[in-house]
Amino acid sequence: MVRRTLFITATDTGVGKTIATFVLGTLLKSEGLDVGVMKPVQCGGHDAAFLKKALGLDDDIDVINPCYAPEPLSPHLAFRRARKKVDAAKIKQAYKTLRARHDILLIEGAGGLMVPLKNNYYNADLIRDLNTGVIIVSRLGLGTINHTLLTINQAKAYGLKIKGVLFSDTGPGPKGIAEQTNPVEIRRLSGIKILGTIPYLQHISTREVLRKCREITID
Repeated sequence: MVRRTLFITATDTGVGKTIATFVLGTLLKSEGLDVGVMKPVQCGGHDAAFLKKALGLDDDIDVINPCYAPEPLSPHLAFRRARKKVDAAKIKQAYKTLRARHDILLIEGAGGLMVPLKNNYYNADLIRDLNTGVIIVSRLGLGTINHTLLTINQAKAYGLKIKGVLFSDTGPGPKGIAEQTNPVEIRRLSGIKILGTIPYLQHISTREVLRKCREITID
């Protein structure tokens, strides 16, 4: 029986959801769990293929990523331009298949909660339909308090189960006061658990993750 499912969303584009999914998957695998991943909707790029290869998964790419459009645009537009549709029934079937195969399933969203997948259907609606917990990936630097609190409030408005906030450091170099204090302030202001910070990873590898990310906690 599956232990749990977690939907990885973010406060913004380019925050690092795919790397966060890889990091979480690597840490969970190191605990002896059978980890699966899913990218229900993908617009351009190779996120699903990267996760499949990096985590050594045998699942078919069409199950990991059931809905794909070639242009890197908001899904509602990318799929319309490709004359395709985001098929919720297809997503739910792939989700059911992957849940049955793995102890834990990590689901990477396409952008943030209010990215429209199709008319009047957002990532937040998909999360609610799948009834999965949510991890919010946030930037570490200045501006993240506003973006993170807005995302938390929207998730609460949808009745979603927030499991925590995971910060992502996307650049090298020393960190200022904002980077040093933002996680604590967001915990204080929101009451939501902080899972930790993914440090800047110069090399995206299992070895690097296990060396640098052990302090991240996933309940």
